[in-house]
Amino acid sequence: MSDVLIAEISGKRPGGIKERPTEGFQYDYDHVIISNNSDGYQTKWDVVNVPDEYVEWYKQNVKTSDSAWYAPMNRSYAIKYAREHGYRYLIQLDDNIVFWEIAYKIGERSYRTSHVKGSNAEGIQNDLLEYLVDVLRFTSAGIAGMEVAGASVPGHDFLRERYVYSAFALDLQRIPDYYQGDFEDDIEFRLKLKQMGIPSVCVCPFRYGKTAQEGTKDTSGNRQAYVDAGVKRGAHMSKLYGEYYSAGMSSRGSGTRRKAGMRAFRHKLKPFKVGVKVSDYAYLEGRMSELLVKYANNKPTEFKTSVMND
Repeated sequence: MSDVLIAEISGKRPGGIKERPTEGFQYDYDHVIISNNSDGYQTKWDVVNVPDEYVEWYKQNVKTSDSAWYAPMNRSYAIKYAREHGYRYLIQLDDNIVFWEIAYKIGERSYRTSHVKGSNAEGIQNDLLEYLVDVLRFTSAGIAGMEVAGASVPGHDFLRERYVYSAFALDLQRIPDYYQGDFEDDIEFRLKLKQMGIPSVCVCPFRYGKTAQEGTKDTSGNRQAYVDAGVKRGAHMSKLYGEYYSAGMSSRGSGTRRKAGMRAFRHKLKPFKVGVKVSDYAYLEGRMSELLVKYANNKPTEFKTSVMND
């Protein structure tokens, strides 16, 4: 699809595929790295550094704090870059994605496809990304994304209105021009779309895995800013969208790797729906069935999910 661009959002993470594993996969679409600091990058991808004039414009007109504004600035410039180069759809990927999978339920049992890492023959990543774009083509959504594997539990739905982050597609003719929200740019973006009457759609069975953050000493990219902010990272969103957003330290959470009693920063988000218009539900449902048949036969693994409470 020549109207689709992949932009890896990255900054201050020098090295190669080991440091930025997203680049280890083969993609069917044009792709670039959008960065605020690409010093020391070893890559075959084209690198686009955010121009100084855009940095100054963003600082003066958009950013909400001095805490963590580089990532939303990079995301915003990726939108501008893709539009100026004639693309209709923009896929944004974080630079630390290590696997892609499909997770689903049969009855009360949860299954996931085998993890596909790095250069591979299957191309599951291209099927998943193409489907995200199809969701935009056949619905009224402005953004369509997938779940992070470590914090999601499979269900029976395949499309839902939800927050999405790290791996998603944007319809450049429907969305606003920029991301804000310092640490919570994904949440702020969906709430901004809500004000415009545009839904955010999650393809629930699709999941990605990222390099671990909690319990590690990795402070590359934007992670040091998260460490420094601690519980205060939700302060601005609490003021801007307090009706829907609150945050604090908690041991409550879902996922397969949550440790009982471990307290960490958690969001609390009030649910809401905008409503999604679908022009070809039969196609989306049929294509999902095809993908389940294609990948569920690839040695699926049954796994248990857990929910830890305070």
